[in-house]
Amino acid sequence: MEIKVKKGKILVYRVFDIGSEVDLEKVEALFEEKKLKERFKLDRKHNMSLIISKSPVSVQLGAMDLKVMDNVHSCELVAKVWHFGTVSLCFQIPIIPGTSWSELIQIASWIEKDNAIDEIAIVKAKEFQKDVKHAIPVTNNDWSLYEDYVTYFIQEFDGLSVPLAKLNEQADVAALILAESKENLSDLIKKNTIENTFQYSRDDLVVADWNSALVVEPHGSMDVPLVIEFALNQLLEMRYYDDLLDERLNNLYNNVVGGKKGIFSKQYARFAEEAGQIYIEISEIVENVENSFKVVGDFYLAQIFRASSKRFRFDDWQKSINEKLGNLAEVSKLLHSEVNESRNQMMEITIILLIAVELIPLAIKFFN
Repeated sequence: MEIKVKKGKILVYRVFDIGSEVDLEKVEALFEEKKLKERFKLDRKHNMSLIISKSPVSVQLGAMDLKVMDNVHSCELVAKVWHFGTVSLCFQIPIIPGTSWSELIQIASWIEKDNAIDEIAIVKAKEFQKDVKHAIPVTNNDWSLYEDYVTYFIQEFDGLSVPLAKLNEQADVAALILAESKENLSDLIKKNTIENTFQYSRDDLVVADWNSALVVEPHGSMDVPLVIEFALNQLLEMRYYDDLLDERLNNLYNNVVGGKKGIFSKQYARFAEEAGQIYIEISEIVENVENSFKVVGDFYLAQIFRASSKRFRFDDWQKSINEKLGNLAEVSKLLHSEVNESRNQMMEITIILLIAVELIPLAIKFFN
């Protein structure tokens, strides 16, 4: 008998960068104001088992109808705004009781290919950014990339005839994770997809991959989805600052190579100052992002966070950013050397002119 979902929901995430940082206290104050309080509801539930430097502010954006395949679902939309400048939108789509595993895979494939959620999320993110603009010192409107992720959150099954640890023997977990409804996946692909499988008790299960996760949690705890969501927000920030460094370095290279160097020009001094400011600014922000979730007060959740970070290739992004920061530091050093050389030349010219001025009266007296 095919396994069926008795109770569960699909968490569809879209994560956007909205600014350099966000003042979370101001966000809470804004949503306590009458105008926003009538439209939205603050969610003040915080889990103390997670040690986060600054807990995100959760805002209930209300219910909305969303078409998934042939059914229209009333889903909840929740926004979480993080202090390092991102907002994650989560569409909580209920799974119809009695949905079979093969039907769930079909739904997963449909969500993967459908653009409607993307379009809604982009509009909602812009609206949210506008609502909290007074809490964002520097608003980001130029970077259009975003992260997407899906978590299949299941509380109860019908027809499960094996221990949960052996769920893959009764249901094609890899096909759900990969949203693959047509291909007959190879054993190698299945093995690689479900290698990050975790259990805290015999009644729960987590399978985390780079684009989606399966979370079986009979008690309804949202700890695991929150950990994955946090890692997803960190990933977006890494991508953002990697792109920003590319842009700033290219601008500096073009300005330095294309600019004309003159003894009296202050252009290199300006470039050197800009390079130093960029290095300090981005280094500080990247360190802030990396350190914002250093410790999880639960070894099980820490394992899931590390596994998610590995799947998101955090090490590669960090290495890329560190290399570009190193290049930026070298550019700054070279530009300061050029500035110092220009200053030395100016000093030499000044000394020569002063000597010449001193010699002029003597020369006039000599020739007279």
